[in-house]
Amino acid sequence: MFDTDQMNEAVDGKLSQMLAHAAMRDITKDVAKDLIFAECFVETERLQMRPVTIEDLPAYSAMLADPDAFTYSDRGPMGSDEAFTRLCRQVGHWTLLDYGLFAVFEKHSGHFVGEVGFGNFNREIGAGFDGCPEACWTIRKPFQGRGYAQEAAQAALEFTEDRLIATRTVAMVHHENLSSIHIARKLGFRAYDERIYRGFRAILFAREY
Repeated sequence: MFDTDQMNEAVDGKLSQMLAHAAMRDITKDVAKDLIFAECFVETERLQMRPVTIEDLPAYSAMLADPDAFTYSDRGPMGSDEAFTRLCRQVGHWTLLDYGLFAVFEKHSGHFVGEVGFGNFNREIGAGFDGCPEACWTIRKPFQGRGYAQEAAQAALEFTEDRLIATRTVAMVHHENLSSIHIARKLGFRAYDERIYRGFRAILFAREY
């Protein structure tokens, strides 16, 4: 005979179990995020840097929707779906590879300045490039011309080399992007080759110690 009370008890028990598991997942995610931030937080004279989070998505999407962010790129501005996918990729770097790109903020204002750091993008460039942490920097137009890219990139370089005990890091720069070429050289990178990458001439840089 069908027992309504027993069924209700079973449903209540299952629901309580599901809620308990959900609460534990939330706690686990929060603890994991706190641990990443505690370990991967960098501060310079004017900037604060940490892994990007979902809360950064509006500012992150605005940066990637700006055509100026892709002046020296094979592609144009990103839509909100592409920006979200890229944000997930950046988070994945930290969890899977133990390094990645930082979200960069002005210390005095808290404004989102851009992203700077190192990644592994499986470009299939060849030996000497593939598998080495690749330096990247993107600074939003309102904050350009203040030396933020150099300041953040230097801090990210020191953090990444120390963290990975990396003896070789690389960068790939559009041949017309003179400001990024200047930054790469200031960071100690030296040009060692060129490639045609997705339709543009790219200079390959490496830094070794």
